[in-house]
Amino acid sequence: MRLSTAMLFVPALLSAATTAKPERTITVPPGADVQFTAISPKGDFIAGACKDGQVRVWTLPGGELRQAFNLQDQVVSSMTFSNDGALLAVGGNRGAVKIWAIPSGTLKHEIKVGENVNALALSPNKTLLALARQEHPAQLWDLDVGRMLTELPAKFSGSLALAFSPDGQRLASADADTAIRIYEASTGAIRATVNDLLLETFAITFSADSKDLYAGGADKVISVIDASNGKVVSSFPKQSLVVGELHGSPDGKLLVALYFDEKSFRNPAPAIVWDIAGQSTQTNFSEPGVTPNGSGFSKNGRVLITSTSGSQLQIWSLR
Repeated sequence: MRLSTAMLFVPALLSAATTAKPERTITVPPGADVQFTAISPKGDFIAGACKDGQVRVWTLPGGELRQAFNLQDQVVSSMTFSNDGALLAVGGNRGAVKIWAIPSGTLKHEIKVGENVNALALSPNKTLLALARQEHPAQLWDLDVGRMLTELPAKFSGSLALAFSPDGQRLASADADTAIRIYEASTGAIRATVNDLLLETFAITFSADSKDLYAGGADKVISVIDASNGKVVSSFPKQSLVVGELHGSPDGKLLVALYFDEKSFRNPAPAIVWDIAGQSTQTNFSEPGVTPNGSGFSKNGRVLITSTSGSQLQIWSLR
């Protein structure tokens, strides 16, 4: 599920807001405004879901256009890179999922499921695809043979976010019934259920060591969940806005959270870079008129935040 971000409550440990200019600005064709982005795990490519239905892939840090993919008159609704950045999976509002090799642009897989695809996740070994269909159970697909392995048990209004653990052993789904379910990745067998969250979760990501699951959403809190048993063990300081996206650093030290204003996704919004060990704020990115629509990490480990202003895709680099 893709969501924008917003303004936040300032806790005692919050660092000063940044004041900066984008490190790079990419101009897109008229009418092709970037709605949201995905940054490859190695920080060498950025994919933008554009208003004209195309997905454009640019190199980082240079910003050169490398590929442009089309979902054939479908609106792009979800997008993710594989852990090694070699595949880009894209889902559309009419149920098409296409997976391209990066940077060659070769179409590797194509799946049709009939409903809007809210979220996608690729397993670390690139053999499994989890996809969340709007108001229908999520599905687990075997990409090697091109068939669905199973539907995940959550039946009520589908799933809002999906994530594989870095070790490839677990798959988590944030479901519309407010539960988070943790499965055995290879079979879809349920291993734990998180029932402690009273509101919907919009973003989940595993820790670098696969032991914890970070979850954030309508309750405006990032919860830390023991992935082995589904128990909430701690939480980051609560903010005044909803958590829309979470992204962990490869070294397991940082967690980037994008927030949004539920009153309007267009309202300016912050991104917070959290220090995981101390559950404290390292950087508060809050620029006038800026609503982040993606995050990731550069090759040298810096935090990357993306935003859009008309036909301009802005890339901000945080220390």
